[in-house]
Amino acid sequence: MVCCAVVIVAAVAAAWVIEDISDAVSGFGRVEISGEVLKTTTAPGDPVNFLLIGNDSALGIDPNDPIHIGRTYDARGTFNADSITVLRVDPTSGQAWVLSIPRDLLTDHIPGAGRYRINAALLIGGPQTLVETITSQFEIEINHYVEINFLGFRQVVDVLNGVPVWFDHPTRDRNTGLNIVEPGCHVLDGSAALAYVRSRSYEQFIDDRWVLVGNSDFGRIERQQDFLVLALSRAVSRGARNPTSLASLIESGAGSVVLDSELTPSELIDLGKAFSDFNPDNLTRLELQVSTIHDEEGVYVGEQLVPGVHEEIFDIFRGVADQTQPRDVTFDLYATDETLLNQDGDLLADLGFNVSFRHLYASDQSFSVVVYPPGRRSEAETVARYLIPIPALVEDVGATGDLRVVLGTAHEQISFLFPHDPEKMKQEVAAHGTVAVPDLSSAVVQSSAVGQGAPVTAEASATSADISSGSERVIGRPPQGQSCG
Repeated sequence: MVCCAVVIVAAVAAAWVIEDISDAVSGFGRVEISGEVLKTTTAPGDPVNFLLIGNDSALGIDPNDPIHIGRTYDARGTFNADSITVLRVDPTSGQAWVLSIPRDLLTDHIPGAGRYRINAALLIGGPQTLVETITSQFEIEINHYVEINFLGFRQVVDVLNGVPVWFDHPTRDRNTGLNIVEPGCHVLDGSAALAYVRSRSYEQFIDDRWVLVGNSDFGRIERQQDFLVLALSRAVSRGARNPTSLASLIESGAGSVVLDSELTPSELIDLGKAFSDFNPDNLTRLELQVSTIHDEEGVYVGEQLVPGVHEEIFDIFRGVADQTQPRDVTFDLYATDETLLNQDGDLLADLGFNVSFRHLYASDQSFSVVVYPPGRRSEAETVARYLIPIPALVEDVGATGDLRVVLGTAHEQISFLFPHDPEKMKQEVAAHGTVAVPDLSSAVVQSSAVGQGAPVTAEASATSADISSGSERVIGRPPQGQSCG
C-alpha cells in the first residue's frame, strides 16, 4: 500500500513536470478490469478513488532471503492482499484521504464465494473480484486500481535512500525480521522498511523486558499510514519534483507495479497539476472500527465491522461529503462598511453559516475574496455560491484557523434564495486568476457570533469514527524537540 501510493504520487508529480509521461509509465504492468466494476470515466477535476493493494508476493526476491520462510508459491500467479487501502484525491479542493481496510475483515461479498477474510478476494478471483468485493461491501465506487508486491516496495524505498523512522526503544518482530537494537532515528532501507510496515507482532524492549506494542493488524495499519506520510515527505525532500529524480523513482517500482488499463497519462497530468504542492502531512488518515470474532473453540476467525459508526467515513469516499453545507463552514467576515457588515453577516448566519467574528477594515479593493487554509477549498466554494458578485478564492498556505470572507467595495448582496450554480461559480472563480491574500492589518473587530450561538469548534463536530489528521504523535515520529530525517 505505502509504495503504491508513493509510486503513483511520483507518477502524478511527474505528469506536472514531464511533457510526455507515456514513456515514464510504460514499464508498469496493466490489468483489465470490467468497466461495469471499475468506474474509470471521471471528468477532469472530479474526485478519484484509487484502490491500492500491497500483495504478499515475494517473487523476484533472492530465494535465500528470510522473507521466503514459511511461504509457498501459487503457480497461478495469484496472491492474497497483504494490505488494502482506498486513497481518495480531490483535485478541486486539494484534499486527500486514505482509508485502511483490515486484511482479516470478514465479508460475504466475494463473488462466487462464501464467508472469507477480505484479503482472500485477490487470491480467489484476482483484481476484478477484489474491486467487486470492496465496491459491494462498502458501497464505494472505485475509479482506478494500483497493486505492488514486496520487491517493488523494497526497490522504491531503496531509491529514496531509505525512509527515516524514530524508535523510542529497541524494537523487534521475529516474524518479519524487524530488529532495531538502539533507540533513536533510523533510516530504514527497503528490507527493514518492509519488516516494519508488515509487523503484526511489534515488540519494544521496555523496563528490561520485551513488550508487545499495538494491536496486531491495527497497530500495523497505523504504522503503515504514517510510513506513507514519511515516505512521501522523503520523496519530496529527495527531489521528487525534479524530472530526473522522478524518473528514477517511477522506474524503480515499474516492474513490480500493476495499474488498471484505463489509467491514462492525461489523467495523471490533471492530478499532477492539482497536487504539485501537496503537503504529505495534510493527508487525512482514516481507520475502521472492528470487533474480533472467535469460533466456539476460541480460535481466531477474523474481524467484523462495528455497526453504525462508519457512515461519515464512507460518505467521504462516496462523494456525499463533497456536498459541503453552510452549517459545516465557519469564517470571520470582513467589510469596509459597518451597515453592510451587520446586514450581510446576519443573512449569512441565517443561511446556517457560522460567522465567528465581524471586522471593519480599510481597503479600496473592488472584488471580494474568500481566504481558506490548505485542504478547505470546498468550504470556500460553498461560501462563494452565496456572494454577488462571485468572489475570488485564495489559499493561505500558512493559515490554520477558520476561513476569512473579505467583502470588496463592489460587493452587492447575499444570494439568499438562489445560490449560484456550482459549475458557473467555479468558472467565475477561475476567471479571477491568481489573487494575493488581502492585507487585513487595519481590521478592527466589531462583534462576534452575532445572532447565533457560539462558533462551532472542531471538538463539537467530532464523530465516534476514527478520523485523524495526522497531527498526533504515533509510533515512528520523534518526541518534541527531536528530529528524524
